Amino acid sequence: MLNILLPSRNWPLIISLTLLVSCQQEKKMEDSSPVFEVQNNPVNSPLYTYEDSSALKSSMAAFQLEPGLQIDLIAADPLVADPSAFAFDEKGVLYVAENTGYPDPMDGKNPDTLGKISRLVDSDGDGKYDQRSVFVEGLTYPNGIMAWKGGVFVTCAPHIYYFKDTTGDGKADIQEIVLTGFNANRTAQIRTSHPTLALDGWIYVTSGLNGGEVYSPAHPERKPISFNGADGRFHPETLEFQTRGGKSQFGLAFDAFGRRFGSSNRHPLQHIVMEPDQLSNNPNLLFNKTIENVSPAEAEGFVYPISQSITTAEYIPKLMGLSHQGTFTSACGTLIFESEGLATSHKGDAFICEPAQNLVQRQSVKDNGATFISERVHKDWEFLASSDSWFNPVFLAHGPKGAMYLADMYRKVIDHPSYVPEETRGALDFESGKGKGKIYRISNDKFEYNKEKTIFPTTSDSNNEMLIAALSSNDEWERSTAFRLILEKMPTGIIANLKEMVLSKTLNEGKVKAIWLLNHFDALDEQMLATIYNDNEPVIKEQIISIIGLRPNISDQMAANLIKGATDSNSRVRFLTAITFGTDNKEKWLPYLAKIAQKDASDPWTRAAVMTALNGQEIEFLKILEAEKEQVTFNQLPMWSELGELIGSSVSTNELKGLIDSSINSEWNNPTFSLLLGLLKGSERGHVKGAEKNYLDTYTKSKEQLNALIQETAKRASSAEDSLTSRIQATALLSYFSPGKTESTLKELISPNNPSEIQLAAIQSLGNLNSTEAGEILTETTAWKAYTPKTKGAVIATLVSRPILRDQLLKSIEESKINPAEISSSTRLSLMKVSDAKVRKRAEILFKELESGGRMKVYEDHKRVLDIKGNAENGKGVFTANCATCHTYAGEGGNVGPDLSGISNQPALAVLLHTIVPNYEVYPGFQAITVTTHEGKQVTGRIAAESSNSLSLKTAYGTEENILRTQIKSIENPGMSLMPNGLEQNMSDQELADLLAYLKGE
Repeated sequence: MLNILLPSRNWPLIISLTLLVSCQQEKKMEDSSPVFEVQNNPVNSPLYTYEDSSALKSSMAAFQLEPGLQIDLIAADPLVADPSAFAFDEKGVLYVAENTGYPDPMDGKNPDTLGKISRLVDSDGDGKYDQRSVFVEGLTYPNGIMAWKGGVFVTCAPHIYYFKDTTGDGKADIQEIVLTGFNANRTAQIRTSHPTLALDGWIYVTSGLNGGEVYSPAHPERKPISFNGADGRFHPETLEFQTRGGKSQFGLAFDAFGRRFGSSNRHPLQHIVMEPDQLSNNPNLLFNKTIENVSPAEAEGFVYPISQSITTAEYIPKLMGLSHQGTFTSACGTLIFESEGLATSHKGDAFICEPAQNLVQRQSVKDNGATFISERVHKDWEFLASSDSWFNPVFLAHGPKGAMYLADMYRKVIDHPSYVPEETRGALDFESGKGKGKIYRISNDKFEYNKEKTIFPTTSDSNNEMLIAALSSNDEWERSTAFRLILEKMPTGIIANLKEMVLSKTLNEGKVKAIWLLNHFDALDEQMLATIYNDNEPVIKEQIISIIGLRPNISDQMAANLIKGATDSNSRVRFLTAITFGTDNKEKWLPYLAKIAQKDASDPWTRAAVMTALNGQEIEFLKILEAEKEQVTFNQLPMWSELGELIGSSVSTNELKGLIDSSINSEWNNPTFSLLLGLLKGSERGHVKGAEKNYLDTYTKSKEQLNALIQETAKRASSAEDSLTSRIQATALLSYFSPGKTESTLKELISPNNPSEIQLAAIQSLGNLNSTEAGEILTETTAWKAYTPKTKGAVIATLVSRPILRDQLLKSIEESKINPAEISSSTRLSLMKVSDAKVRKRAEILFKELESGGRMKVYEDHKRVLDIKGNAENGKGVFTANCATCHTYAGEGGNVGPDLSGISNQPALAVLLHTIVPNYEVYPGFQAITVTTHEGKQVTGRIAAESSNSLSLKTAYGTEENILRTQIKSIENPGMSLMPNGLEQNMSDQELADLLAYLKGE
């Protein structure tokens, strides 16, 4: 839905909302009905009085804030307007990106140029701002800002600017475009934002779910960097731009140890675990994810507003399912809080704005292997919420004296008109609130600004002693400010102080910054790296390993640290060690990679790190693993299979034959089965384009051994006493014996008395056999009627993927064994456009009525069901049978299409419209593309993930297909929904009414 990137809200208020319970120091707070108390803190600085102070205090009374805390107004309109982001410099001057032009005009009109950068000053030092100057004006939609060398970088697509005042008049006389080419052809909510300085000295920005052709006007010799929906970074001195992992909307944050987190509307907290260049180390690796959802997302991302908030979904039938009250719909402005201005228990927690529902949520973040997991701290109430629906929190940041600071784009309607149906736009007021806005400070209820002793802000120029003291502070804003100032000035005289700091017992959060600063000074020799590594905790070891990975050559002394990292007790240290091994690509690392692989085989991220580090050394790695084959556990089997797949896709045909023959004629234990399966999978995508599939018969001359293997594989697949992992792998292996030998076993395995995982594996194996008999088994009437929605979806996806099976599917439809409406619209259309003229003609005949373009007439005809009283209980069964494979509702279902939680806010007419006319409007992220491989396989689905090496498609039937880019012959994107037309043909009018009643919660 909405991307709250530049929303603006205005409330000059200050109230210090202190919750009655000040004994709230526990990480897990009591969730039993907290009592909220309004404090009458002064709203004004002595030097500035707001005309409507009483109104501001009244608005502040609408807040509910976590017990033990207070909230103060530090700036409000007309001193500040439409704040979408802000940044403090070391003197406490507050620079604000004011997005007054938001929302941008529609229908291709020229953008407004009402955007400004304001410069606010607290002249009396009371922590509230009383002076304003317009630093820059005439901008379109500024949405991000960062202090640098006395000026500020500002994101304002298509540009990133640098502004600086060199004359002292409060106005920027330096106004430069440092980078340009970021896409600005979509709404102002979906653009690059959040310039943030990282430990590596680069400034990171979000993609805003957009792309571009980015270059620096100062360096015309450089080629533009072309990208689509990937986060990026630029160097503040060289202005080089690079794409990075992640695809964040309006939210980007680093924790104190350099881990990067982003967010998008319905995904409140995402960890960027790997970078594209790390994944591309091994071109044969199918793994293509860079992001892990840390927090519950979409239908499970619950929020508890206290306002009568209206989200876009309430009045946008076209975007039904994309934005839902009661769950995150506009997550943004993420902050990992690392100071002590709240309470010690808040350190390391994530805070996420949800402007559409007028609240800020707090989540605790915990380690989870190579990545993290988070959960809400409060059971059914929020860290900060307001009953005033004009309160739009959009941005959070650290700031002076250890407090948390918040920007409120105060508006009546924060949604962009592009996401509101045309017929509804006239009823909404998108102008009220323009020119208004507030910035707040949140702190503990004992906090008194004037009594807090700090180093920054300061009126004097910083010296080395001051910078080191700030770098050692408990306050993240002071640490970050000192880090930035040292990086800006690079004073060589501070190196000795930094070395002393990293060798002391200084706070880890400051020590991390000092370590990276020494690296920027090129002052970390190998001995110091080793000393720091040996004497510190895992969070420090992470930094040393990452820095070693940046070195062009890894010496023996640095290697000693990596060797220790391979067996470290901390999972993230081991993960980063595997990543760093991948930068060196030497055989001597293989035994240590094996240790990591064996220890962390159940962690997909660490497995991916190990596999990408192997590049070209897979056989040698296999030999090391085989020496300890007897100790392999069930959770290590996926690693053996993935390794086999890498080998099968990269070695020569002769080497592959030798490996497979050796596996067939060796002892048949679990790792042998896993490896053999992987080798065969890899062989299908790693060799001659368009080649026929090779079955196991072609890899061995021992027919007796092969027959025995068939029997053993069938036995393992069918054994209810064997582990599920082992059974799934054995079932998959059955597809590599030549047709006619395993179909009967696979037929038994698709029976509903088997676990669904086994059924799905058997369906896929029948598809891989690609035989007429396999197609007949999959479409046999008794079996077809027994399929659950999930298994039926997998069967259809399998049948349409290969020519022989496709023929059987069309035949079954022609014989009325299968209803044409059970096939998704995108799949029907792809069949009607295939290159095979005979198939195309058959499909046109079968699907003509469904795809004739008369869906709106069908919708009009079916309005009759709105007069039928539906039964919600019966409707749940209709949903399960027809919708649950793709959609989630009430916490159950699939994630192929938009989740429908909160759809009860929609009028029944809108729900009916999208049920019958799924292509009425298709959100870009859910458009179907069709990929055809060189081998003739065809897969239709939406892109779930992609890297430079591969694509992952989520099909309309809930399955996921991974495809190497080298396998792709063509891609077609007709802009259609994966949801089928004609769904109503599977339901009677009463059933359709029951479905509507269920989705409406009646």
